[in-house]
Amino acid sequence: MNPPRVAPPNGPETAPPSRPQVTPLNRPETTPLNRPEITPRPQTEHRYHDCTDAAVSRETTEAVRALPFLGELTTETTELTAGDVTELVLRYTVGGSGIADSGWLKLCFKYYSDWDLQTVRPDGRDYATAELTHRGDLGGASADSLATVRRLRTAYDVKGGERPFQKALLIHLEDGFVRPGDEIVIRLGDRRHGGPGTRVQTFVEDAFRFRMYADALGTSRMGHVGDVSVDIVAGGAERLVVAGPRLVRAGATAPLRAHLEDAWGNVASGTPARLEAVSDGWVSPPHAFAAEGWATATIDLPPQAAGSHDVRVSAGLPDGRELTAGCTVDTVAELPGERAYFADLHVHSDDTVGTQDSAYNFAYGRWIGGLDVLGYTANDFQITEKAWQDVVALCREVSEDGRFVCLPGVEWCGNSGVGGDHNVIYLGEDTTLARSLEWHDAMTTRSPAPEHWPITELYEAYAANPDDYLLMPHVGGRRAILDWHHPELERLIEVHSAWGTSPWFLRDAMSRGLRLGVSANSDEHRGRPGSGAPGANIFGGRGGLTGVLAPDLTRASVGATLRARRTWATTGARAVALLRAGDRWMGEEHPATDEELVVSYALYGDAPWDRVTVYDTHGPVLHRDLNAETGHAPDLVRVRWGGARHRDRYRWASWTGNIQLAGAGLLDARPWATMHQEQTITVDGGRIGWSNATYGNDTGVVLRLDPAGDAEIVIEATVTEDARTERFGVPLADLAEGPVRRELGGAGLHVTVERIADAARLPSTLTGELSVRPPRGEDSALYVHAVQADGHEVWTSPLFFTAG
Repeated sequence: MNPPRVAPPNGPETAPPSRPQVTPLNRPETTPLNRPEITPRPQTEHRYHDCTDAAVSRETTEAVRALPFLGELTTETTELTAGDVTELVLRYTVGGSGIADSGWLKLCFKYYSDWDLQTVRPDGRDYATAELTHRGDLGGASADSLATVRRLRTAYDVKGGERPFQKALLIHLEDGFVRPGDEIVIRLGDRRHGGPGTRVQTFVEDAFRFRMYADALGTSRMGHVGDVSVDIVAGGAERLVVAGPRLVRAGATAPLRAHLEDAWGNVASGTPARLEAVSDGWVSPPHAFAAEGWATATIDLPPQAAGSHDVRVSAGLPDGRELTAGCTVDTVAELPGERAYFADLHVHSDDTVGTQDSAYNFAYGRWIGGLDVLGYTANDFQITEKAWQDVVALCREVSEDGRFVCLPGVEWCGNSGVGGDHNVIYLGEDTTLARSLEWHDAMTTRSPAPEHWPITELYEAYAANPDDYLLMPHVGGRRAILDWHHPELERLIEVHSAWGTSPWFLRDAMSRGLRLGVSANSDEHRGRPGSGAPGANIFGGRGGLTGVLAPDLTRASVGATLRARRTWATTGARAVALLRAGDRWMGEEHPATDEELVVSYALYGDAPWDRVTVYDTHGPVLHRDLNAETGHAPDLVRVRWGGARHRDRYRWASWTGNIQLAGAGLLDARPWATMHQEQTITVDGGRIGWSNATYGNDTGVVLRLDPAGDAEIVIEATVTEDARTERFGVPLADLAEGPVRRELGGAGLHVTVERIADAARLPSTLTGELSVRPPRGEDSALYVHAVQADGHEVWTSPLFFTAG
């Protein structure tokens, strides 16, 4: 077809310009004579599966579909002993999904376990590894198509997973993928590199779970693979423990709970033993631990004459060993109830993030912990409505007037910025939850919604009938802030739990003018309510106890006493601390007049008393050093260190340090107030080393010296989290003026050097009187804080003096 002619607007029609001719450059002319000749080689094999064949396709499909899509986690281990150092092998079989290049796995376990891992020191304890041990050809994969991953990179993150399975070993695929059916072996405590293994969780747990998650597509969105369970059981019996009421009214029987423990404070099981108790010529009837179940028994000490009575209990074990333990019981003429009652008002179970179920914890608290009162506590955002109703019913079921009171409660878990953790104990019939919010892994919603948030809405929920409830501010992961206060609901404050010791919390409350009594509890997550042994990390403090000065052991009486603040608190010691002015007990209010008051205190320890301090709302007003009063031993010096780094969740201080002696010979060095068997000291000639942690408490070492006149103790102490080191020397001559204390900041961090008395000469029962003239027309308060020679502490609730 010829191109159309184009006529210009005002001109004749013209032909379009001709196209240029294109000549190929360097293109040889091809002819049949010089054309290249190629002969393709024959295809001798077909290396693929022809999926037009239904049978072939079905075979591959069935092989892949036979696997769990996200894989399977297994272990051949079914039982471990608490606190043992071992190697645990788990196997992950890759599922039908395979895992893409850059995908990853998470092996998770509960955050509140004291089992820890590490991935950086092959010859160290707790070293964890992961390796691909099988590159499979499932589905008929060719050799060229097997897993290509070049490295499994591991890391340990204590909050790498979702509550409660927060501790996580992270396994990252680098430079390649893995296929369905491949196998990854995970070794916890890998011993192939010279390490000793991994130290198992130190407390008992039925069906301790490891949970695996997989990022199959490399998107970092994880899917739940599954769980494996291992029972963690107690070790063999190492010691006998006896828990008594410490103080009884004349004519009353004193129930003594005896049990056997392993090295980590777990109750031993299946250890039949004969028991005998003796006191002042009295010998108990025959008792025995059962051949099955917990090694526990109750011995009733009959009414005793007024005064102090030492009880010695012995247990003859099947292996021929005899273990002994004792307690002291004082009989007094005047006491509101038959005896001093002990409570743990903050106990978790596996309804939320605790260990073992609620029935187990309630039984343990009563029969092993020797509790008279137990307060169940669920994290309010995590417990389901059904679980809450079930546990309330169980609390009612296990309560027995005169023997055991179990109170339901929750922990209101608003963040510190809106009030912080507050325990809510239901004293009456109403147990309606007033949650901060609901937020747990069983929910399908992707965002939480506030319910009773902030703390003011919690107050509003219960303000109409305050006598039916008890609120306690708590220092935990979301520590309570005292800027907001409801005096009719908040009646006690928690000064100690397994999180650690927080004397500053009570001082803060008093300085603000809050009228709060004292409480100490376990915040038990380890299944050991009632002064439970400390864990090796996280919950590094021993569980505390709240003393209750109730007229009788019923729910109504206990509830009224708690709200009346007639309480004392201990860091776990079965000690009693009383304070009164005339007929008004601690916690009560006394009108301030011009008259002088006689305020008396009485301390009944389960170890001798070391020092006593009386506080008002501004700080200490009187101090007694029982070591100085008794008389210092000429050869004993104690070095103690303690406190916490700050007031929030990860408050503990990890210490390393050493003590060197100049001009003095070391005759002996013994650990003082250590929390568990991993807190030890080392002695190398005249040099003492330590490595441990404190959670607001003190620990240390007692030195027996052969001193010269100019001897000096030289100390180097490091708080490892803060990389802070203090070096200083203390001439022994300076200790004649009293303890030498070096403040290190934080929340009471310090190192103290002091002379002490021989503990056998210190009193375990101590009384005193004070002449007090409260300022007329002003509010004020007094309370007592005392420390035993073993490091345990007690507080009385304050006596409040009111302006009108």
